[in-house]
Amino acid sequence: MPIKTLRSVGIQKFVEFYNEFKNGQREETVRLLQQNGDVIGAARTRWSMAQRIFESEWEQEVLEYITVAKRIDDRIKDKALELLNMERGNSESMTNSSRDNNPTQEKATGENEELEFDSPLEEEVDAIGVPSEKRKIYTELGDPEIESLHGKFKREKLIVQPDFQRQFVWDSTKASRLIESALLGIPIPVIYISQQSDNKEYVIDGQQRLTSFFSYIDGKFPDGTDFKLTGLKVFRELNGKKYGALGDTFQDVIRYFKVRTITFKKESDEDLKFEIFERLNTGSVSLNDQELRNCIYRGRFNLLLKELSRDADFTFLLGLKKPDKRMKDMELVLRFAAFHHATYLNYKPPMKNFLNGEAERFRDIGREDEAKLREAFKNTCQVIKSLFGKTAFKRFYKGTEKNPGGYWETKKFNASLYDILMYTFAREDKNVVFQNLDAIREALICLMTDNQDFIDAIELSTSSLQAITKRFDLWRHALQDIIGVGRKEPRCFSSQLKEALFKTNNVCAICNQKILEIDDSAIDHIKQYWTGGKTIPENARLTHRYCNWARARKE
Repeated sequence: MPIKTLRSVGIQKFVEFYNEFKNGQREETVRLLQQNGDVIGAARTRWSMAQRIFESEWEQEVLEYITVAKRIDDRIKDKALELLNMERGNSESMTNSSRDNNPTQEKATGENEELEFDSPLEEEVDAIGVPSEKRKIYTELGDPEIESLHGKFKREKLIVQPDFQRQFVWDSTKASRLIESALLGIPIPVIYISQQSDNKEYVIDGQQRLTSFFSYIDGKFPDGTDFKLTGLKVFRELNGKKYGALGDTFQDVIRYFKVRTITFKKESDEDLKFEIFERLNTGSVSLNDQELRNCIYRGRFNLLLKELSRDADFTFLLGLKKPDKRMKDMELVLRFAAFHHATYLNYKPPMKNFLNGEAERFRDIGREDEAKLREAFKNTCQVIKSLFGKTAFKRFYKGTEKNPGGYWETKKFNASLYDILMYTFAREDKNVVFQNLDAIREALICLMTDNQDFIDAIELSTSSLQAITKRFDLWRHALQDIIGVGRKEPRCFSSQLKEALFKTNNVCAICNQKILEIDDSAIDHIKQYWTGGKTIPENARLTHRYCNWARARKE
């Protein structure tokens, strides 16, 4: 079946399921999901999803199903959200949906809730790269009672809501029905736990379930509201009751209810454990690599990453008012630390393992190393803010023959640019850099528009060893030509001359069209530099970057 047709069928089938479910035909919904799961992108989870829709209220489950369906086509999500909002009359959701479909609204504010990149921060990995002698995962299978797990939780030996996890999102009805399942003796899915070097245990999968049990025993949800049973269908007489109001019989059933747990022991290889956590990570909103890393490599270093990701200059550069909800800001700090400590010369792909190695090596970072990294990071952010402001880590694109006007990328960040800028300016004297801000800015824009090797290295297979080495070397050499000891005879005109020419007459001397912004302008040698033309005002003319670039290929 052609892709286009498959997508169309996916939308139609989803709407069909929705209408069946809305009209109360739950059994028909289950049947349709089982038969058509492959069409709408839920092959792996169609039965479990159908079963959950059958057993619980529809709103939360449809939202979860939308997330699964999104992997096939965003149009499924848009259509489903439209239907869902029509039913619920939820103006807030409609506003969010509209904002998702109107990127210019967010662009106008200049602030992001979640960072966007023009290529993935970490590319897919074909092989994990764990030596054969280290391919060991140590696990412990258990069937502890809720009372035992609750005791560990109260003693802070079991961390149910690590800061890498999303907060408790179940409503009181869903949490109550889990308690009812325990009263009915219905087994619940396996809880996955990770034992860390501090001998504490962190819940990887099962946060919502355990939080529901513990909150009911303690009498309050994490937000402080009272937890009274509601929405029970079998034990209806218990609706409205808190744990303390139950009789001993019901309390004992809950306290001594057993759950299956699998604990990954701290002796397990970290890279392999990371891979297995990824495979277990199949919730409605899967954790990304940094969220998993934030769980596995806990310690002083992780706290430092979080602290630095809140740095005022750093958040300004990223356009963030609050922490990125998927921890991409923390991952960028980790990328800086990894290249700063190991240098790009010692980089070995894949990027995921490179960052995992940094997180493991410095997990319990010493105070001296912590202070050095903090100072380097903060100084570097200050320099880059002075250089590029809100255009930092974004591409500049030259124009075309049809439209020679160039432009800055307004929204998406380029992690490759981030890496080279953060790496080099952490190693240079800040005062020397400040004396050459304009020339440095011009040099990077020239690389982004004129040097195809550099452009390829920040666009294609960006985590490959070849691309990493190429872009770091090209930028480092360009920077050293400006601020290094052995500086060459200047080939570039000064920024002061460019500003003067732009203010006097901002028309391109080659195509005779207006140049709209100064960053899109270049000063061209009238008599070309390579034929002996001098870098003096008398031999200068203002052009579009594209026109200047095209001239070199025509003459």
